[in-house]
Amino acid sequence: MYVNITVRRCAVLLCLLAGIGTHCFAQTLPLKQAIDMTLQNYPSLKVKNTISNAAAAHTTDVKHEWWPNLKLVEEATVGTDNGVYGSYFPMSIIPSTSGGIRDANSLQAVSGNVGMAQLQWEVYNFGLYKVRKDEARQQQQVAGADAGITANDLTVSVIQDYLSMLEYYNLMRIQADNIERTRSVSKAVTSIVLHGLKPGVDSAIAAAELSKARLNYIDFQNGYNKVRMHLASLTGLDSTAIVPDTLYDKGLPQILLAQSDTATVEQTHPALVYYNALLTQNQKHEQVIRKTAMPKVMVLAAGWARGSSINSNDEYQNLASGFGYNRYNYLAGIGITYNVTDIFHTRDKMREQYVRTRAAANQLESSHALLDNQLNQARVNIHTAVDKLNEMPAQLNAARAAAAQKMALYKGGLTNIIDVTNALYVLNRAENDLIQTRHDAWQSLFMEAFATNSIQVLVQQLEAARVE
Repeated sequence: MYVNITVRRCAVLLCLLAGIGTHCFAQTLPLKQAIDMTLQNYPSLKVKNTISNAAAAHTTDVKHEWWPNLKLVEEATVGTDNGVYGSYFPMSIIPSTSGGIRDANSLQAVSGNVGMAQLQWEVYNFGLYKVRKDEARQQQQVAGADAGITANDLTVSVIQDYLSMLEYYNLMRIQADNIERTRSVSKAVTSIVLHGLKPGVDSAIAAAELSKARLNYIDFQNGYNKVRMHLASLTGLDSTAIVPDTLYDKGLPQILLAQSDTATVEQTHPALVYYNALLTQNQKHEQVIRKTAMPKVMVLAAGWARGSSINSNDEYQNLASGFGYNRYNYLAGIGITYNVTDIFHTRDKMREQYVRTRAAANQLESSHALLDNQLNQARVNIHTAVDKLNEMPAQLNAARAAAAQKMALYKGGLTNIIDVTNALYVLNRAENDLIQTRHDAWQSLFMEAFATNSIQVLVQQLEAARVE
C-alpha cells in the first residue's frame, strides 16, 4: 500500500512526471491501446505484412506455371540466298539461310517473309506442378508466420517497456513521498539544533539525506524518461503524452490468484507456428527436388507460312513479291525429355536439403523446449511473488512504525540522528521492495502468458480489472 500524500504533493508530482506547462495534462495510456497502436503503425511489421502479400502473389504465379507457352512470330527480310550442303550446330551470331545451292555466289537480293505460331506445353511432369504449388503455399504460410512472430515480439517489447515505465513511475511517487518525509525530518532537526538541544552535525546529516533522496528521484526520472521515449518510438505517440495507468496494480492480487498450473505450451504459439511452417517448407522443397529429376511430357505444335521472291524455278522475282505467303506448314507432336545426369545432381541437392530440414526440425524442438522452460520458471516466480506480496504489508507497517518511533525518540532526546536516518532508509527500502515485487509479479505473469500464447487474454483481464 502506498503512503498517503497530500493533494498538493500529488499535483507537484504529476507535473514532475509529465513535464512542465501543458505536459501536466498528459492522458494515461492503457496497455491495450499501446499494443494496438504499435501493431498498426510500426514499420518493421508493415514490411513483414508486405512480404506476406508478396508470397501470396508468388503462389498465384506458381499456379499459373501449368499454362502453355504460345508464341507468335512475324519476320520480313531482305538479303542474299546462297547455301552449301552440310550441317552445323546453330549459333546465335550466324543467320539461317535456306534456299538454292549454286556453283557460285549471287549478290542479287531476295525478299522473304515468315509468320509462325508455336505452342509448347509441358502437360505432365509426374507431379512437379503440384509439389511446386504446395511449396509456394507453404512459403506463403512461412511469410505469414514470420509476420505473426514479429507482431508477437513487438507486443512483448511494448509490455516490457510499459511495465518498466510503470515501475519507474511508482518509484518516483514513492521517492517524492520520501523527499517530503525527509524534508519534514530535516526541518524538525534544524529547529532542535537551533534551540541548542542537538549538535549542528545533526542538521548537516539530515540535509545530506534530503539531497540523497532528491538524487534518487532524478535517477528514477531519468530511467522513466528513457523507457517512455522508447515506448513512444513503438507506438508513434509523443513521449510527453505517455503516462502509465497505475490502476492495473489494483487488479494484480486478483489476477495472481486466478492463475492455475494447468496451461501448457500450445502449438499455436507464434514461434512454434513459424518454425513448424519452416520445417514443412523444407520438407516440401525436398519433394520439389525429387520431382524435378523426373521426365517431362511436352505437347508441341507449330504452324507457319513463308514467302520468297524466288519462285520454284529458282528465278529471282520482284522484291515485293516476297512479302506475301505462298507456302504453309504445320507440325504437331509429343515429346518426352529426361536428363539422365540429373540423377546425380538430385542426389547432391537432396543431401544438402536434408541437412536444412534437420536444422529446421532442431529449431522447432529447441523453441518448444525454451518455451517449456520459460513456463516452468514463470510459475515458480508467480508463486514466489504471491508469497512476497502477502508478506509485504508486515514489512511496510513495521518500517513505518519504526520510523515514527525513532523520530519521536529523537525529539525526546533518547536517540541520535543516525538511528532516525536508518529508520527512514528502512521505510524507503520497504516501499521500494513493494514496487519491485509488483514489477516482478507482472513480469512473471506476462512470461507465463507469452509461453502459453495467452498475452491477449491477460491484457483483456487487465482491462476488465481496471474498470471494476
